[in-house]
Amino acid sequence: MNILNTHADYAINFPLWSKVDDVCDGEEAVKAKGKTYLPVPLSFGDQDRYDEYLERAVFYGVTGMTLNSYVGSAFNKVPTFNRPDELEYLERNADGSGRSIYQVSQRLLRLIMKHYRSAVYVDFPTIEASKTKAEEKQKSAYPMIHVINAKSILDWDHVIIGNQRKLSYVKIKEVITERSDDGMSVNEVEQYRVLRLRDGAYTVEVYRISADRKEVFNTGEVVVTDYNGQTWDYIPFTFVGAVDNSDDIGRSPLLELANLNLAHYRNSAD
Repeated sequence: MNILNTHADYAINFPLWSKVDDVCDGEEAVKAKGKTYLPVPLSFGDQDRYDEYLERAVFYGVTGMTLNSYVGSAFNKVPTFNRPDELEYLERNADGSGRSIYQVSQRLLRLIMKHYRSAVYVDFPTIEASKTKAEEKQKSAYPMIHVINAKSILDWDHVIIGNQRKLSYVKIKEVITERSDDGMSVNEVEQYRVLRLRDGAYTVEVYRISADRKEVFNTGEVVVTDYNGQTWDYIPFTFVGAVDNSDDIGRSPLLELANLNLAHYRNSAD
């Protein structure tokens, strides 16, 4: 298995997602890409002249401001969160990073506006089986909601069980940081989380890439269980789209505005 393989739809849409991201991030991100968004005119003969051309270009971040306005309008009134008492913790820390369910929802909407799609993945810590719910509660182990950027979902697949289409495979790219032994520097480590239904049971594997990108290390397969020690017969992951929650990918709601934004940027440089 080549862990770097991607879904055909991913390869088609990744450049479009990246474009909208860059435009929403503003002038610094767009100009950092140089010739990607501001091609070199045929009459230019040296790099110095292009550098001046790039410097003079005016980028007005209307796409990013529009995104912020849409999210602000959607959450102008704080939504009501109806929940059982067991889910009270979601109001304080829904994703393990201190974000409330309200903030997680805002982040999800931003990604949908930029990419047309995102995903939600629920993770639960590996603990020993509990006999009762009360025993489980004492362990302070809570399910966490992770909002996944479309650019991190590299591959996916389904199986047909009976007359139902069921998610059977998801590969997620992750970048984690590890501090050196002396604590003075931080290294980024690339890893790939594979969620899979194997023989009807939900499993998780994590693959890491070596620094020279020549070796792949598998940390081992984990068969995920609930608090009773029972396996799950589904993957706790769902795509979230602008229209529905299928794995179909449509055009970003902000793509046309981003294209217009870049056209204005090139015109200003000319």
